[in-house]
Amino acid sequence: MSLADMPAQPNLVTSEGGLYAARVLKASKRVLATADAAKLDIPYGSDYWQKIDIFLPEAGTAAARPLPIFAFAHGGSWIGGYKEWMAFMAPAICALPAIFVSVSYRLAPDHKFPEPLTDCADALALIHKLAPDLGGDPTRIFVGGHSAGGHLMVLLSLHPQLLEERGLDERSIRRCIVQSAPFDIRDDPDEQTAITRIQETLLRNPSDAAAASPLAYDLRNAPPFSIFVGEHDFPRILRGSARMRVALQKAGIPTHYVEQKGQDHFETNSRCTEPDSAWLDHVSKMICSH
Repeated sequence: MSLADMPAQPNLVTSEGGLYAARVLKASKRVLATADAAKLDIPYGSDYWQKIDIFLPEAGTAAARPLPIFAFAHGGSWIGGYKEWMAFMAPAICALPAIFVSVSYRLAPDHKFPEPLTDCADALALIHKLAPDLGGDPTRIFVGGHSAGGHLMVLLSLHPQLLEERGLDERSIRRCIVQSAPFDIRDDPDEQTAITRIQETLLRNPSDAAAASPLAYDLRNAPPFSIFVGEHDFPRILRGSARMRVALQKAGIPTHYVEQKGQDHFETNSRCTEPDSAWLDHVSKMICSH
């Protein structure tokens, strides 16, 4: 995609979201301008938005063994966002060393659930297929995302049938690492205005809310999880994340949970690669030791 000709999208739900978008895009433009070891706009489908960007460690920094892969989906309330937003994360992940993949997917309301989810599954299948040629390890794929993108990657981690339909198995995802992800979009009297908006935007029918809510799933076969939220995150994100942590632990799933002090819903992503980032430290340990 030409950064000078990014297709227009609707404004995000909050003004803070717009400021976040400008901030991460500015940081990402610097990376994209110098990303020599990158493969951009690789299609996994015929739609304009069905593409991935792949960032590789610089020559000479890669480990002798095949590299782990971290596939990450952008946020944007399911209605917006660009894979180009996430390029700012690539240098820190590639330095581990690992391969970083930014995933784009079709957006609501034109594309209702489960289409964005199946897009993520198709993207993962392509990543798995390309891994050996990239110097990557198809058995060490980690998935993650911020906000709406995190929600989609969580659902993908809980849908082994989507993986099996694409020639993968439930062990294809080594760990799911998400930032400020929604885990429940079923009716909630404490947040009904926001929930109704989400349901009307993302779902074909309100009855699909359970299928789009990770907390409604049997979690016993889930991969290990890492959940990051901000101290000043949206209340429904904080409540849902805490409930997901308990549900995963009750299901016997290894779970790492961090509430990041002083951060809001957007800073959990925009600040994730800062030198003192708890997220980056954890990702480094998980990706490099597994």
